Order: sequence, then structure tokens, then C-alpha cells
Amino acid sequence: MSKMRKHATFLKTLAFLIPMVALVGCNGKPNGDGGNGGNGDNGSGEISINEQSIVINNIALLAEPFAFSKTMSQVVATAGGAETTADQMLQSMIDSFAENSFIHPVSGKTITVTPRPLESVMTPADLLNPDSPDGMIPVGLFNRFDLAPADGSNCGEYRIVYAKDSSGIDDRMTMIFEARVPNPNPNQGIAGCSPITDFWAARSGDSSLADTVTELEKLYYQGITGLEPIVKAENYGLPMGQLRVNLFKTPDFNTVRWSLREFLVNFDENGRAIFKPEPVDDSPTAALFREAGNLPGEFDETDLNEFRNAFLGQPLCNLVNPDRLNSSASATDIINGISAGFPHKYNDFESISQGDEDNPAFNTDAQLLEAVETHLAALSDLTGVSETQLMNRAGTMTCGGCHQFSAGEDLGNGATWPASLNFVHIDEAGNLSPLLSDVFIPNRIRIAEHFRENRTPFQQSVPPCPGAVSESESITVSEATASREHALFKDVDTIRNEINEITRSPEAQAESPEKLKTMLPDLKNAVDTARQRESAIPGAYIQDRKH
Repeated sequence: MSKMRKHATFLKTLAFLIPMVALVGCNGKPNGDGGNGGNGDNGSGEISINEQSIVINNIALLAEPFAFSKTMSQVVATAGGAETTADQMLQSMIDSFAENSFIHPVSGKTITVTPRPLESVMTPADLLNPDSPDGMIPVGLFNRFDLAPADGSNCGEYRIVYAKDSSGIDDRMTMIFEARVPNPNPNQGIAGCSPITDFWAARSGDSSLADTVTELEKLYYQGITGLEPIVKAENYGLPMGQLRVNLFKTPDFNTVRWSLREFLVNFDENGRAIFKPEPVDDSPTAALFREAGNLPGEFDETDLNEFRNAFLGQPLCNLVNPDRLNSSASATDIINGISAGFPHKYNDFESISQGDEDNPAFNTDAQLLEAVETHLAALSDLTGVSETQLMNRAGTMTCGGCHQFSAGEDLGNGATWPASLNFVHIDEAGNLSPLLSDVFIPNRIRIAEHFRENRTPFQQSVPPCPGAVSESESITVSEATASREHALFKDVDTIRNEINEITRSPEAQAESPEKLKTMLPDLKNAVDTARQRESAIPGAYIQDRKH
């Protein structure tokens, strides 16, 4: 059976089974097979930017140029450290699916997770083989310049989405390689990102989608004038960027639910590159929103109070900023403008998308709801958002909510969170979710157009947040003239270079185990510090930049 027929059969099966697990979603809008779909000259001599500069989702054209094996080979080749292979690096991720807990990198707490028996027995060889039922195939490329910080220390994220060549609703998996790319000209501030933004903008003028894929293949794997390749190990967590995985393989929906996890490139005790489990951004342990008696053993009431005090500060304000900035904000403006910024210390290692287990708005502690109501009332420039709607907004910012359980939820002021596409935002056939097609992608086009014309951010100020403790970094332009010379990257690169020296130099081999014991904690601290600092920099287009 051909791959396209398999996808069509799968989607029919999925549609039939959806009512069994109470799914929500509908078909999106894939790009066509050719043509640029552009709007032509905009009157200024420039091609109008269209969707082709934001997302490419033609799976037939992407299959070979963006093959999973090609991406993994380049990640391994650029990782440094001791010799390893794509199979070994993928095995580090697979092994993590058998674990029942991880140590939180910030709190030091042991955080429990649900072992995933079916993912834990997958083989790297099958994942790398596009003809295997477990083969990962490219389904989409995404331009996420909208995630850039206002200081231009990096230029946002440039993603490749892979989906398992699935055969049913309980046998799916996606991997999103989310490369956060350093600014090639950091001394120019965010304007220094123009080489990559102009390159993407030019794709709207390509004569065919095949030409666009050819050009993007150069960007991702070879680099272009003024910019190194997107696909490099350091862009996936050393220190910025990450790999996110949607896990849908399950023997029983009641015990092993559909969930999302996050990984960073790191090194093991032998100095080999691995995918290391990381807490999922903006996805706090859900029990912290419930009554104190529901806390798991690793948390106590001190943790509960600390988390809530933080949540009632800047995150609460971030969730209502668009309404406060514009009392007549449209539903689209609200959905594109809300953010959270939950304290990373309390983020979980998995975000459950199936059901309401991880939904902040489900079984919320009455005392927390009262506190939310009080804090909302203190914002004199805000109307139209209740405590329940605020908690719904909090849910949308988690991975599980963005992907599923928040679909259809009332956000206040006429806004309702749009649907995903059956737990994903791009499926195995390249179809896009309503959330992407109708809300996010048009906004990203608007941002791309603004930046081409102005080379500046447009979200540099937010209303004051009463009682919030400011942790924001000041927006300053770096004096560094090369991307990895920026202060956010230098400490990480210094330790990586030391790891390379002791793992690749014959003279240092005998001392490497003892030296690595010291270096790996130093690398962890350098990465954690850099990510914390970067996340505290206000966004160029939204205050907090997590998804």
C-alpha cells in the first residue's frame, strides 16, 4: 500500500475512533503541490509575504531533502564530544521512556512520570527508516521568528516536524526539532536577524513550492550567506532550542495517556551526545492548582504557596495583557497575545493532553480561584475576564492545553481557544489545525511583514503588574560581533570545547572520566543559567516566548 493511501486510511480510521476518546478537531489547509500562492507585487516593488514564508507542509516534496536520517546525522556530526552515532543518540531518548521519574534540574526534586512501554521498545533503526511503520517522515517546516527576544540575542526558532508513519489512533508519535538560532550580527540588535528573515520572506516569490524546498534545504543543512546551517546540535539545547515529542503509542488510554515531553542535546558520563529529558516549558505540575491535600509526595505546602504567589504575579498579568493594552482587542488579538511564564522550577516532565488531568481549570482549588478573582479586580484597566476564564487561559499555555484539552474553552472578551487537529497541529498528511491556519499563521505573516519594513520589535512595553517581582532582563544590544560570542552562549561553548578536548585527544583519554564528572555539572549549570536569562528577556512580539 502506498504511503499516501496509508495516510488516507489512517485518517478515516482516526475519524471513526475519535468519539471513543472524546477528541476535538477538524481538517486544516495544506499547501498545494506547486505555485507560490502569492499575492504578487504589493505596490512597493516587494513580493507580498504569504504562507509560503511561514510554513511548508507538502510531505511529498519534503520527504527526501529533510529526511529524518539526514537531520540526525547532522546533529550527531555537529555535537562534539566522544564518538557516537545517530542510533546511539536516539537510543538515549528511547531509554528515557522506560523511566518512572527524573530529577528536576532546578528544584532537585524527583518528579514521577508514567513509563511508556510501547515507545521504550522502539528501535532507532526503525525510526530512521522511512519505509518502516515506525519511520519518522518530515511533514512540516515552520518559521518561528515571532519567538525572537526584543534584544535580538537570537532570531527565534526554525522547526522541522516529523511524524511516525502511523497505522492507527493508538500508534502515533511526532518529533519537533525546534532550533533556536543565534543572531549572526548581535551588535545590530534584532535588526541583525535580517539575513534569515529576508531569506524566508523571499520564499513567497519563488516560482514553485519545489524551488522553495530546495532553497530551505540549503538554509537548514548548508547555511546561506551570513548564516550558519539551522540544523546544528547546539541549536537544540546548548543552550537554546529543544526537541519536543508527542507520544501517542499506548496499550491502554486509561493508564498510558497521550502526552508531550521535551529533550535537550547534552552529554552522558562518557562524553557522548544524548537527548536529555527536560521539564516541559510552561507546563506546571497540575496538582499545584488543586487543593493542598492532592499534592504528590515530592511537594509540600511551601511549594504550593511559592508557586501560587508567583502565578498570581507576572504570569497572571501576561495572560490578560492584550485585553489591558486594548479594551476592544479582537478574539484573534487575544489568542495571539496571551502568554504565561510559569516558574520553570515547577514545570513537569510530561504534559498530559488527553482528558483534564493536567488542566489548570479542572478542579481548581476554590481558594486559588478567590485569589485570582481578587487580583483580576485589582487591574483597573481590565474587564471581561473572570477567574474561570483566566484559568482557561492558563491551560492554553501548557503543551497539553495548546494541543488538546483547551479546545473550545471560553477565554473571556469573546475569545474561544481554537481546535487542534486531533491532538496535533500538523498531522501525518501535512494538514494544519484551525489554530494554526486561522489564527497563528496570519499573525506570523503580519510579524514578518512588519519586520521587513521596520527591523524593530512592536511588543516592547506591557502594562504594570501590581505586586509582581520583576525578573526581566534589560533590553540591551550586545557588543559581540559574532553569534556565538554573545554572553548567553560563551560559557556553554567554553565547556563544550573542554569536553571535546578530553574526549577527542589521545593524551587526555586516561583522565577523561574524572574530568567529565566535573564538567557535566558545570555544563548543566551554564545551560540552565543561559536559558533562564534568555527567557527573562521580553519578547519582540509577545511578552513571554515558550511555544
